[in-house]
Amino acid sequence: MAKIYALYKGDEYVTDGTLDEIAEKTGLKKSSLKWMKAPSGKKKRSSLVCIGEEEQTCKCEVCGKVFCTNNPKKKYCSTACRVEAQRIRDREKYREKCHVLFAERPEEERKRTCVFCGESFIANTSKQKYCSKICCKRANNRKQARNSVVRLEIPYKRHKPKYASHIVEINAQARAQHKSYGQLQAEKLLARLHNEMNGGRA
Repeated sequence: MAKIYALYKGDEYVTDGTLDEIAEKTGLKKSSLKWMKAPSGKKKRSSLVCIGEEEQTCKCEVCGKVFCTNNPKKKYCSTACRVEAQRIRDREKYREKCHVLFAERPEEERKRTCVFCGESFIANTSKQKYCSKICCKRANNRKQARNSVVRLEIPYKRHKPKYASHIVEINAQARAQHKSYGQLQAEKLLARLHNEMNGGRA
C-alpha cells in the first residue's frame, strides 16, 4: 500500500503523489525524497509531508465484490462475508473429521480386504476393516472367546489377608487365667516396659 506525500518548498506547495510520482514530476532522486522525510531533512528549505495512504481495490473472496480499502491484507468486503468464510472453514473441518471426504475418493483408493473373511470391499471410512457388520461381530466374538480361554489358563491366586486378628485367642487366654482381656493386655504391656527398663534382662 503506497503512501501519498506532499512536497513543499518552504511554505510553497509544489506537488503531491507517491515517491515515484514525485520523483518523475520534479526530477529528484528517490533517495533525496526519503531524506526529506527524516527529521534532519525537514529542517531544510524543502520538506516532504505524508498526507495519507492510497486506497487499493480488493476482491472479496466470498462474494467476489470489488471494494476499496487501505489494508492490503483485508480479504472480505463486510462482516457478513467474514462470518460466512469462517462457516465454510468450519464446515470443511467437520467434513474431514467425519470422513466425508474419504467417501468421495475414487473406488480404487478405497478398495480394501476384509480382515475376517478376506474378501475385497469398498471402504466408506478410513478406519473400516471389515466388509460388513456380520464380519465385525464375528471377529469381536472370536476375540472375546480367545480372551476367556486365556483367563482360564491363568491360575487363580488367593490373596493372604494383610492383618490376622488374635483377639479371640488372647481372650481365651485371659479367661483361662480368670482375667479380663484388658487386664491380660495391661500385664503384658507392663512386663514389656519393665524388661526394657532392665536392659532386656528378665
